[in-house]
Amino acid sequence: MRSFRGAITFLTGTRLLVNTTHRFVSPFLPAIARGLGISLERAGLLLSARSLAFVGTPLVVGTVGRGERRVRLVVFGLSLMAVGAVVTAATGVAAGALVGFVLLGLGKPSFDAAAQAYVADRTPFDRRARYLSILELTWAGGMLVGAPLTGWLISGYGWRAPFWVLSGLLVVVAAAAPRILEADHTGADATPVPLRPDRAMLALLAAGFLFTFAAETTFVVFGAWMEDGFALSLAALGLASTAIAVAELAGEGSVLLYADRLGPRRMVAIGLAVSVVGYAGLALASGTLTGGLVVLALTFVAFEITIVATVPLATEAAPGARGRFLAWLMVAIGIGRAAGDAVGPSLYAWNGIPATATVSAAAALAALVVLLALVPDPD
Repeated sequence: MRSFRGAITFLTGTRLLVNTTHRFVSPFLPAIARGLGISLERAGLLLSARSLAFVGTPLVVGTVGRGERRVRLVVFGLSLMAVGAVVTAATGVAAGALVGFVLLGLGKPSFDAAAQAYVADRTPFDRRARYLSILELTWAGGMLVGAPLTGWLISGYGWRAPFWVLSGLLVVVAAAAPRILEADHTGADATPVPLRPDRAMLALLAAGFLFTFAAETTFVVFGAWMEDGFALSLAALGLASTAIAVAELAGEGSVLLYADRLGPRRMVAIGLAVSVVGYAGLALASGTLTGGLVVLALTFVAFEITIVATVPLATEAAPGARGRFLAWLMVAIGIGRAAGDAVGPSLYAWNGIPATATVSAAAALAALVVLLALVPDPD
């Protein structure tokens, strides 16, 4: 039960649940907005608040996870998410959803940082991308499994149903974590090493912000785009989301197969270059469902390559303070998502997908320039 294989199996299954809880909201944001009695733009601000909550991740890691303690942080992150889901479903109003989304947004990156650091602690750098990619496969899995099931739950039982179901499952895995994961270190091994960011670390954080902002600006409105432009039903939205998740799985699988061979930095650069092309193509192809979905799938592949390869690159940026630097990466990603969640719906209301995709292409290009100019390969 305490072997590395058992631990990574547990963490992978748990992260599938965590990512499902996080991801099902975007494709069904119009339905959730209607249930709360608010506009799509206001619902986008809920997602923005959830992403802004990522800013609190270093505080959580530095207190609950002080001394790079992984297991305690895993349990705390899962518990926060469970409470956030309950608050959202139980209140059923915008103010309650805001509180719930903030808790969800604080719990997810806390769990993610702990899980990634736990795996990185136990794997050499030249094979680390492979193991971390196994965890990251659950991002696509969250959409492949979560979108159809949550769409069915919403259609049959209302928009609150997925929040209730997922909260119960989160409680179960939080209770199981200490029994399955290797215990936290104590004594001298638990003494925190100071985190002193250098130029390369700051550049990697800036790149993370830019490529996440690029993705979220367009991805946050893809459900509204398919509803408005092509009158797709909830069930059809679930199927379209499944197709997108298959594309994401291809991106995550590419990192699993090639990142240790090519190097994480090169994989990030490849993902960013393809992202720029994908967003630019989406601005031109958004008028047709088939063409738009094909190009959107390409951008999902590229984004997954980018973000999944960034994780092993970040784990070696500050090996003695791995959990805390990963927490700051979550902050950069969270702020990028928050900015995209806030800007995307407004850009979409102004000029549709062409507006969001153009802004996304520019941000992805900026991230590529920062990476190539300022982030070196790890020694």
